[in-house]
Amino acid sequence: MNKILLVDDDEIFRNVTTKVLSREGYSIDQAASLREAEERIRQEDYALLLTDMKMPDGDGVQTIREFKEIRPNLDVVVMTGYGTLDTVIESLRAGATDILFKPCSSQQLKDTIHKAIHKRELTEQNKQLRVLNEMKDKFLNLVSHEFRTPLTLIHGYLALFQKQGGTLSPQQLDTLGILVKATRKLITLVNNIEMLTQAIEGEMQLFLQPIEAVKLLSDVLAEMKSSVPERNLGMRLETGEPLEPFYGDSIRLRQACMELIQNSIRNTPDGGEIVAGARREGNRVALWIQDNGIGIPESEQGKIFEPFYEVADTELHTSSVSSFRGGGLGIGLAQVRAIVHAHQGSIHLESAPGKGTRIELSLPADLEPPHHDFMQPYLSGGRERPVSS
Repeated sequence: MNKILLVDDDEIFRNVTTKVLSREGYSIDQAASLREAEERIRQEDYALLLTDMKMPDGDGVQTIREFKEIRPNLDVVVMTGYGTLDTVIESLRAGATDILFKPCSSQQLKDTIHKAIHKRELTEQNKQLRVLNEMKDKFLNLVSHEFRTPLTLIHGYLALFQKQGGTLSPQQLDTLGILVKATRKLITLVNNIEMLTQAIEGEMQLFLQPIEAVKLLSDVLAEMKSSVPERNLGMRLETGEPLEPFYGDSIRLRQACMELIQNSIRNTPDGGEIVAGARREGNRVALWIQDNGIGIPESEQGKIFEPFYEVADTELHTSSVSSFRGGGLGIGLAQVRAIVHAHQGSIHLESAPGKGTRIELSLPADLEPPHHDFMQPYLSGGRERPVSS
């Protein structure tokens, strides 16, 4: 329950105000003077102080400052019957949350208190969210740093045993292959978490080079189609006019397109269709993926690009990346957003339950590449120098 301290030298006003606010569910303590109020504030952490500006034993504005020093998180609503612009400005500068002019109606009183309490609750919720975000970021950093080395060692030794497994039975080799595949999947997951962490911290680097949009989509479609032959999904590229190459990070954009197609695979029933395409619009290039799957409810559409958010019921969750309604950790679409934003692009989503989903990435066609260094191809395997996002 939100507890309020009411400070006024008029006993009748205190009693009437207490009666009105008590009916609204607030717990009210009274003080007839500023000194009495100070004693109560030192003893108890109130949600709100409702005080008259002019009290016989002190100035309201100075008292706000003193009380805020005692309880920095104390919200204050000042009541005054001598309302002037200077009074309002002075009170707000001293730390008041709001001003209530006397005389006021019961409704005005209730509205002002409701607003102040609601603002306090939102502030507290924001603080809690910031703490949770900090904990999440620390956890992501811990995962990416502490898991990488042991996973790499495990994968390396398993792969070595696999190559030198002449004394192993066929069944043991099959088991070893499963373990190698599983550790490779975990390493990929750690890499994806690390990339997402870099994006959150604004540290993602792009290696810009010319990209042919149609070829990028064609290659990704071919790879994804070959990975799910059992699903009987139609996957095709819709071609139009030839497009000039644009500058971007081919590996990052390939990853983004693969994630979008993979998302369509998971949300399109067997026998459905997934279509991809590209087009040029002035100085921008659009890459789009469309399916005729289950679609996304409107209430969920603003959340699907948030880290660790999954539309599907977690009780029905599976770790498959290809089965219908399979799920993951919930970072794939967050990665897509991070990659697109690093390219100074935007994402447009159209979806409706039962009618499928279309996601379009709009990217600048003239994203400026770095100045060329003739030694760079030898230093980076033919790729351009990094550009920080």
